[in-house]
Amino acid sequence: MKRALIVGCGNMGSAIATALLEKEIFSRESLEILERRDTKQTLELEGKGVKFHRELNEVQAPLELVVLAVKPQDAVQVMGGLAPMLNGDSLVISIMAGITLAKMESFFPNRMIVRAMPNTPSAIGQGMTAFCGNTKVTPGRLGVAQVILSGLGQAIEVESEQMIDAATAISGSGPAYLFYLAEAMAEAAVRFGFSRNNARTLVSQTLVGASLLLASTDEEAADLRVKVTSKGGTTEAALNHLNQAGVLEQMIQAFTKAKERAEELGRE
Repeated sequence: MKRALIVGCGNMGSAIATALLEKEIFSRESLEILERRDTKQTLELEGKGVKFHRELNEVQAPLELVVLAVKPQDAVQVMGGLAPMLNGDSLVISIMAGITLAKMESFFPNRMIVRAMPNTPSAIGQGMTAFCGNTKVTPGRLGVAQVILSGLGQAIEVESEQMIDAATAISGSGPAYLFYLAEAMAEAAVRFGFSRNNARTLVSQTLVGASLLLASTDEEAADLRVKVTSKGGTTEAALNHLNQAGVLEQMIQAFTKAKERAEELGRE
C-alpha cells in the first residue's frame, strides 16, 4: 500500500506511526497523520518529516489505509467524516476500545475493516495485539494488518470478535495487573528496609527477567514456578499463604470481570 493515514496521535497512534517508520513499512512521504492538538508526540513526528493535517478536509481522497486511533467518544464524528473518502480497496484498522465491527460497518458498508486491541507496551515496541477482520477483508489485507500490528510487538489473529473482548481482559488490561503486583512487591521491599529506588530496581528487573524466561522456553508458567519453589523454602511459604487466601481463583474472577465489562462496552 502506497499511502496511510493515522487518525489520532496520542500514545497508541504515535506508537503505530513510529513503528511504521522505524520498520520501514511506510516512508515519511507516504505516512500522514490527522491530529488537531499539538503534543510531544506530534512534534517528534513532525520533526521526522511526517505530514500532519489539522482538519479532515485537508486530506486527499481516496484513502488506501486508515488507522483509527481516536478515543471512543470521538468515533462517530470521525467515522462519519471518513466514510466518503473510502473505496472498495480501502482498509480500515481500528484500535478504538469498545467500537465493534458492526458499529464500524454501519459507517463503512462493504469496506474491509480490522478491529485490533493492542496494549500499552506497544509504545516501546513490546506490545501484544489481538485482531480480527470482518467478512469483507481479503487474506491479503489481513496480511497487511498483521505486518502493521506486528510493528508494535507481537500480533495474533483471533477467530471471532468475541475473542477480542477476551484478549482485552488478558493482554489489554494485563499490564495494569503486573503494575499492581509490582506495587505490592515494591511496598514490601520498602517495609523491609530498601530505598524506593532500590525497591523499584529489584521489582522491575525481577519482572523483566521472569517475563523473558517465560518467553524463551516452551515450559508452562506452572512448571517454572515449581522449579523456583523449594520444599520448606521461602517461596513455598509465600505461595502457601496466597493459596490459602484463594488468590489464584480471585485473579481469574477479576479477569472475568474485565471481559464482561469489555462485552458491555461493545453493546453500549
